Amino acid sequence: MSPRRVGLVGVLAIVLVAGAAVAANRALKDCLPVTLQLSSSTEKASGNPDAPKAMDLVVKDYNDAHREFGLGGEKGCATVRLSSVSSGTAERGLSSSDWTTVTGEQFKPHVWLPTSSAWVSLWQYEKPDTAPEGDDFESLAQSPLVLAMPREKAERFKAGLADAGLNFNWSVLGQLLEDGKPLQWGRPGLLSHGLPQWKGFSLRKDDPVESTSGLFALIAVSKAATNARVKEAELPEYLRRIERLVPNDIDPDGTQMMRDLRYESRCGLPDWGGRASAVIVQESLMYQYDANSLGGEPKNSTPCPSGSSGADAPDDLVPIYSTTNWVMDHPFVPLPGLTAAQRAAADDFLAFLSTPGAQERLANSGLRDRNGRRFPKLGLTELNERMGDAGVVLPESVTAPPGLAVQGREIAAIRDRWLASRKPVHLMVLIDESGTMAEDGSVAGRDRIAEVRSALQRAQAWLGRNDEFTIVGFAAKSRKHGGTKGPDERELCRNVCADPVRWEDFEQNRFESAVGNLKVRTADNDTPLFQAIMGAQQQVARRKAAAGRAGADDIYAVVVMTDGVDDYWGQSADDVLDNPREDIRSIPVYPVCFGITADEAEPLDRILKATTGLDSLSVGVAGTKGSLSGAFVSAFANAIRASY
Repeated sequence: MSPRRVGLVGVLAIVLVAGAAVAANRALKDCLPVTLQLSSSTEKASGNPDAPKAMDLVVKDYNDAHREFGLGGEKGCATVRLSSVSSGTAERGLSSSDWTTVTGEQFKPHVWLPTSSAWVSLWQYEKPDTAPEGDDFESLAQSPLVLAMPREKAERFKAGLADAGLNFNWSVLGQLLEDGKPLQWGRPGLLSHGLPQWKGFSLRKDDPVESTSGLFALIAVSKAATNARVKEAELPEYLRRIERLVPNDIDPDGTQMMRDLRYESRCGLPDWGGRASAVIVQESLMYQYDANSLGGEPKNSTPCPSGSSGADAPDDLVPIYSTTNWVMDHPFVPLPGLTAAQRAAADDFLAFLSTPGAQERLANSGLRDRNGRRFPKLGLTELNERMGDAGVVLPESVTAPPGLAVQGREIAAIRDRWLASRKPVHLMVLIDESGTMAEDGSVAGRDRIAEVRSALQRAQAWLGRNDEFTIVGFAAKSRKHGGTKGPDERELCRNVCADPVRWEDFEQNRFESAVGNLKVRTADNDTPLFQAIMGAQQQVARRKAAAGRAGADDIYAVVVMTDGVDDYWGQSADDVLDNPREDIRSIPVYPVCFGITADEAEPLDRILKATTGLDSLSVGVAGTKGSLSGAFVSAFANAIRASY
């Protein structure tokens, strides 16, 4: 082609592109613009443009399509914005007066896309004045609850069931225990096809307060127990025994749980046998695990840690289906108070979700269609063919039996019974109030102490009516800022460096009042971190001693949040770990780090390992958007896990 023709083609291309842009702008000018805010559950949306999931891609497709719709005799055109929030967190945020405080997201949605309409039913029961009306929300897709295992374990497990003359249902989990302890894989009986090196049977599942797979696992196990004639009075102890199959740390969100499991499996940590024999999860997340399409980052970092056996691709997970299916319906929920324009935009986006392109996006995230069938050629069907076990591994259709749905009143009762099945918890929440907490947080327009208050509002969902708490702020002047009183070896930090300690029975109003009292002290106040931790441990140990024999089996713990390193009187983590008083140093400490580096967090990591037995800090230390809220939930959940 001649240079002249090349130039003409280039000019023509520019003209065509410019013409298209003018046409698009003209179309936008000729219509009434509407902004539609969506909030989706995390298995459908990541909020990460570098690792998008189904709904991220659908929203981009919709916005790129420049669709128009009727709007009162005019033409409307919508721009859709999307946030990714776990369903349980979103339900609490929507039913509260402050969406941003609970979720960390700036814009309250007009349309909610939870994993299950069970959350809508729970909202309607608990806060009927704020909830959407009706129970006939359009289902976008379906996904059943499964027990997922690596293929070899699944085959041996199913062979053991067959030898015992059993089909899998959720009551089988109760048979994996003996005297309240997990059975060994190598023992005779149900698990006779296991191997001794696989140790005790263990489960991973996510948080039923935060995430739908965990909520459905709780409902499924509770209903199966009732059907197996477990009496109402015996049910709390039955649930507590099932929880003993779960390691002493728990993920607030199912998507993050599966990311963590894939990371651990790839790196040989724990090789699906030490801390995880199986995982209870919705089928679509099992698919995303196998397809390595979970989005986001796994915990810690992508590279395997030094000394690990890793970095091979994990084996595919294989689902085991219950004889009683619990199916999540992924509803499309327009929220109360929409304007006519927002309602029209929502209807148009819902119609777009039925187009072939949008359906393909849902299929490739491992979801079934709205009737519970595998999409042809895509997603689960492709995985089924790759596994080579059609009709057994991934059935063509999975549906819930009629009448199986549980309504809000019963969901709340099951959840509260589960919380009540725990031993009572006595939790000290220790909050850094040093001057740096007045600096900008990770959410625009909010300082760090405001972000801490928001995170605590979300985390309180893990406390129940049998628990007690105290929230204590700490800060002190070091020598650098004119401080004259150093560490008090006799008292370890009287009243945790400033504030009085007052234990209170948990009630939401009391907790929120204590959170509201947190404040940043003068800018020249420093962070007596290790002194405060020792003081907090001392206060909790004192509370334990006061409870005597009656409270000896209760759970006593400290959750500490800091945005800095110790800059008080030159103390170190060794002062905490080498405390001569065993009753004090044995009190577990769960740190939450905000805005510090991994190296700066290392002393807290050592304290966590020494006092709790957990492997590493379960939260990121970079202070990215939303991380602090999730960090508090994780710390609260892990502190309370031991109470089962």
